[in-house]
Amino acid sequence: MNSAPFARRILIVDDQQQIHDTFERVFGEKAQEDHSLSDFESKYLMPGKSPSGGPHHDSVEPKPTYVITHANSGEHAIELVQNSVATGKSYSVAFVDMRMHTGMDGLETIEAIWKIDPGIQMVVCTAFSDHVWEHVLDRLGRNDRLLLLKKPFEPDEARQLALALSEKSRLETIQNARVDDLGREVERRRGAEESMRAMAHRDALTQLPNRPYLIEKLTAIIDRHQNGNLLMDAVLFLDLDNFKIINDSLGHNAGDELLNQVASRLKECVRDQDTAERCQIANRETIRLGGDEFVVVLEQIVDAEDAVAVANRIVQRISEPFQLCGRLVTVGASVGIAYIGDTTTDAHVALRNADTAMYRAKNAGKGRVAVFDRSMHADIVRRMELENQFRRALDNEVFELNYQPIINLKDATVQGIEVLLRWRNEDGVYVSPSEFIPMAEEIGLIGRVGEWVLEQSMKAFTDILDRLPPQRRGVYMGVNTSRRQLSDPHFMQRLEQIFARTGFERHRLKLEINESFNPRQDKQALQTMLTLHDSGVGIQIDDFGKGQSSLTCFQSYPIEAVKIDRSFTASIAKDHSHAVIAQAIVQLAHHLCSKIVAEGVESREQLDCLRRWGCDAAQGYFFSSPLSAEQLFELLSDPMKCDGIRLLRQQIATPILFTQQANVIMTNESSL
Repeated sequence: MNSAPFARRILIVDDQQQIHDTFERVFGEKAQEDHSLSDFESKYLMPGKSPSGGPHHDSVEPKPTYVITHANSGEHAIELVQNSVATGKSYSVAFVDMRMHTGMDGLETIEAIWKIDPGIQMVVCTAFSDHVWEHVLDRLGRNDRLLLLKKPFEPDEARQLALALSEKSRLETIQNARVDDLGREVERRRGAEESMRAMAHRDALTQLPNRPYLIEKLTAIIDRHQNGNLLMDAVLFLDLDNFKIINDSLGHNAGDELLNQVASRLKECVRDQDTAERCQIANRETIRLGGDEFVVVLEQIVDAEDAVAVANRIVQRISEPFQLCGRLVTVGASVGIAYIGDTTTDAHVALRNADTAMYRAKNAGKGRVAVFDRSMHADIVRRMELENQFRRALDNEVFELNYQPIINLKDATVQGIEVLLRWRNEDGVYVSPSEFIPMAEEIGLIGRVGEWVLEQSMKAFTDILDRLPPQRRGVYMGVNTSRRQLSDPHFMQRLEQIFARTGFERHRLKLEINESFNPRQDKQALQTMLTLHDSGVGIQIDDFGKGQSSLTCFQSYPIEAVKIDRSFTASIAKDHSHAVIAQAIVQLAHHLCSKIVAEGVESREQLDCLRRWGCDAAQGYFFSSPLSAEQLFELLSDPMKCDGIRLLRQQIATPILFTQQANVIMTNESSL
C-alpha cells in the first residue's frame, strides 16, 4: 500500500529489563536494516515494493520506522497510554507480558489500556500452554485486536507482528479519519438542509414564517384535533386596506417598508402582555402569506371570543398612522377568523375559510372583523358559479339592453336616454347590476362588457334614429362607464374603432361616471376624460349624493351634467333635509354652469319640487320604465303616449305661481 512515512509507535510492557533489551535489538536501527526481513515485509505485508527493496513500477516505499516506548509495569503502561491519548500520539501496538511479578498482571493491564484507548492492537507475550490462551480469550474477548506471541520468539516473528498490526492500526486511523470527515460532511450538509428548510419556510422581506410553514403548522394542529384535542384553535386572515395606493403613490420600496412595519405591529399584538393576561391562548404566531396578506395562528383557545379580541386589537393597531418617506400614512385592515375543531380535516380548507371571512369583513366596509360560518362558503360557491355563468354570457353575448328616457323639464321633450344593461342567469333569473357590475370589475371583464354595451347600443340607437323624422332626432345616449375603462390607455383607440364601425355621431354620446370615481388618483383616467371632452363626447357624473360626494367634480373635470341619485329624489317631497340638500345641489350646479338631471322620479310631488327648484331634466318611472329598443322607438315617435310627459306639458302650459315659500319645500300637502 502506498503511504507516507509513518512512525509506528510500539509500547513494550514487561517487568524484566532483559525483555526490554531484546525488543530494542529486535526493533533497533540495525535490525531495521535487515534486508531479508525487508524482503519479507515487502513481499507479504506492504504491496507496492519488490523483494530486496527494489522499486516496483518506479515507486520506492519508505522502510517502516518504529518508535519504541518501555513500561516496566502495568501501572506505568497505563500512565503512558493516558499521555499518548492526551497528546494525540497513540500507540499502534502494545506487547504485554502475561505474567508480571509485581503490580497488575498482563490481563489487568490490557483491560485497563483498552478502557483508555480501545484501538491499540495487543500482543500477549506468554510462555504458558495453549489452554491458558482460551482463558485469555474468555477474559478479554474474541476480537481481531488481540494476538499471541509465545516465548521464546524469533525476532522476525516480533517484527512481522509489529509491522502487520501497526499497519492495521494506521489503516484504521486513516479510515476513522475518513469516517469522521464523512460525519462532518453529513453534519454540514444536514445543517445546510436545515438552513435551506428554514429559508424555504421564511419570508424574505419580513422574516416571518411563510405559506409552506403555515400549511405544515395547520396540518399538525388538525392532526392533533383528530387525536382528541379538546381545545379549539383559530386562524386569523389579515388583508391591508388601500395598500395598492401606497405602492402606486410612494413606490414599492415604501410598500415594502410598510409591510415590515405591519409585521412588527402584528408581532406586538400577538405577544402583548395585556392581551396575554386577558386571553387564555397557549401559543400564537404571525405568518406572511405574500403581498399584503398575513395570518395569525392562535392555538389552544379556551374562549372563542379571545380570538375576536385579538383580531379587534390588530384592526385598531394597524389603523394607527405609519411613518413612511417622511410623512404619515394610514391604512386599515380587515380580518377574517376561522376556528379549527374536530370537523376540520384539511389545512387549505381552514385557510380558505379564514380568507372567506376576511372578504366578508372587507365587503362590509373594511376595517372590520368577521367570523366564518358555513353560509359564507355557500356564498363563495354561488359567487364562483355566477362568475362562470357571467363569463359564458359574455362569450355568447346574451346580455340585454334597455333604455330609459330622460325628460327635459323646461319643454317636456325627450332630450336623451340612458342605456341600462340587463342579464338573466342560466336559470332565467335577472341578476341585479349592483351585483354583476362590481363582479365584472373585480375579475377584469368590465372593459369587454363596457365596450360590448357601447357598440350594441350605438347600433340599436342609430337604427332607431334613422327611422325617426328629423325633428325627433335631437336625442343623446348616456352609457355608464367604469373607472377601469377610463384608466385603460387604449380605451380611446377602441372607442374610435366603435365609432367607425357603427357610424354613431360622437356628440350624441354621454359617458356617465360614478361619483365615487376620483380621477385625481389616476392621471390616465383624467387624460382620457379631457380627450373625450375635446372630441365632443359628453361627461356626466352619475349617482351624485349616493356616496361621499366631492364638489371638485364641478370645477376640476370636464363635466357637463350631474345626475342626482334616486336615494335623494325619493324623499325630497317628505324629508326636509333631503329637499334642502337637493335644492342646494341644483343651485350649485347652475352657478358652476352644469346641468342637473334627477334620477328616480316616481311621483308628481317629486316632479313639482324639482321644477320649482329649476332642475333641468328628470328620469324615472313617473315618465317611463326601462324600454326595449322597439318600445323606445314608439315613445320617440309619439311622446304624447307617455302620461308623465302629457302631465308635464300641461303644467308647463300653466305658469307656476311663485310665492315667498316657492324656493323651499311645501310641507302642506294641499299646496303641492
